[in-house]
Amino acid sequence: MQAFRFLLLSVLLGLLQPVSVRAQGGASLRFFGTGSGDIDRVKIALDLHKPIDLAGDFTIEGWMKALPGENTSNAVNCNTNDGWILGNIIFDRDIYGAGDYGDYGISRTSGRVAFGLSVGANGNTICGATNVADGAWHHVAVTRVAASGQLQIFVDGVLDAQGSSASGDVSYRDGRATSYPTSDPFLVLAAEKHNAGAAYPSYSGWLDEVRASNNVRYAANFARPSAPFVADANTVALYHFDEGAGNTLNDTSDASGGPSHGVIRFGGTPTRPEWSTDTPWTMTRIFLPLILR
Repeated sequence: MQAFRFLLLSVLLGLLQPVSVRAQGGASLRFFGTGSGDIDRVKIALDLHKPIDLAGDFTIEGWMKALPGENTSNAVNCNTNDGWILGNIIFDRDIYGAGDYGDYGISRTSGRVAFGLSVGANGNTICGATNVADGAWHHVAVTRVAASGQLQIFVDGVLDAQGSSASGDVSYRDGRATSYPTSDPFLVLAAEKHNAGAAYPSYSGWLDEVRASNNVRYAANFARPSAPFVADANTVALYHFDEGAGNTLNDTSDASGGPSHGVIRFGGTPTRPEWSTDTPWTMTRIFLPLILR
């Protein structure tokens, strides 16, 4: 009898298959780098004075995943003003021309993260060293100190780059006149906001769990987050990406003056972007359908 039980258990274990389940967080957005014609992106309004309109000290962080061979731009000019805009753009808070207040952005170049910020004609772009184009989820955080202009990039909790840039206010001026009303007064995720052509490529990959804060959350290496964010007094926008359907990316921060909801711009053939069940919190478990006693 004992031999029969052992044989049966061995057969059952051989038939078991891993089952992917999401411990926390149910969805992400998968972009394809086709961000022209105002599609394959998320647009978040800045005006009039939405909480997401960062001005001084700030932290922008979130999770990203990109496959090897995607985001092939290597044209970013590190250590130059506005150099970030030539990479595959992940966050675009640019304004057309030099503008009156500041702007900034995050992009991918040669598998690395680039982060740039400028005020008028003064600014800088810093570039990380870590390859995040490996098909794995990575937590990326960028910080900015308004008084000194210091910029930092952290990848998976480890300082990846730092440098100095312009100091002062980088917000989008309330009621600012513009010839580009459908792009200038927005923060855009995963695309170059002005549809300026192939020289300014968009991001191909997944985004999830994005948080913007009006303080510098990280000044040294930290433990990579192991759970979705929880809003606090410094959170000005928080996007869990857990809707899984529809064209609204909900801001769950409850920040004063908000919310700063995003609009997902679907389009193209096939339709892009896509909702995905691939998240940083996906884990694999083995289930035993029969317990032998």
